[in-house]
Amino acid sequence: MPARKPAAVAGARRCRSAAPETAKEQLFQRGEEEFAKKRYPKARTYYTHLYENWPNEPLGRRALLRIADTYYQQGDAVNLVEAQYKYRDFLNRYPGSESADYAMLQIAMCSYMQMERPDRDQQKTREALDKFNDMINTFPRSPLHAEAEKRRQDVRDRLAKHEHIIARYYIKRGSYNAAVLRLNGLVDKFPDYGDRAGIFYDLGTALSGLGRKAEARLYYERVITEFPKSDYADRAKRKLDQMKTA
Repeated sequence: MPARKPAAVAGARRCRSAAPETAKEQLFQRGEEEFAKKRYPKARTYYTHLYENWPNEPLGRRALLRIADTYYQQGDAVNLVEAQYKYRDFLNRYPGSESADYAMLQIAMCSYMQMERPDRDQQKTREALDKFNDMINTFPRSPLHAEAEKRRQDVRDRLAKHEHIIARYYIKRGSYNAAVLRLNGLVDKFPDYGDRAGIFYDLGTALSGLGRKAEARLYYERVITEFPKSDYADRAKRKLDQMKTA
């Protein structure tokens, strides 16, 4: 009994029996149908056939981008690495494409999707930041600019949180000088970090631990005046009361 041909290959051959342009469109549409059903490996067979046979035509170029998309949608670490490679391959082959901004954004997203929690290693987070910066700087007028900015802010917040966690670890150990250095660096490097009340409160704690009471008092007062509704405001008031009675 002859071996059965894969359905996608058989479908591709049926498409090729049609008029050339219709064949390409049918192949791409079948890939899109499988993609919509989240059958990513099967969709990839259609896109791959289209790209390998017509790599320099518009649908062939779109097919290469969709191959990358199939890997990205599968979402695990191995497939994200492959997706990033394919997006980069698209950029290298078609640097003037109108989809180059999308490919560059997706390269960043592949790193973004592999980021660890703030208390873990931040290699992928830093990598994502570099790649979002590349996209934003290369395509400042892209329609995808706002999405890239939003994701970049998420990345910056995660890196800032990581630094804050380290600073608090130093405070817990009584390494107050190291904590002050980390917290001051956090203020300078991430001025848009959301937990500024926490930073100021922790600076007060670290400075107080170093015996620098006057400086500590200033930071506790900033918590109260600048963030009166934060959870840290009442704690800062108690710290100030303790300092008065000490």
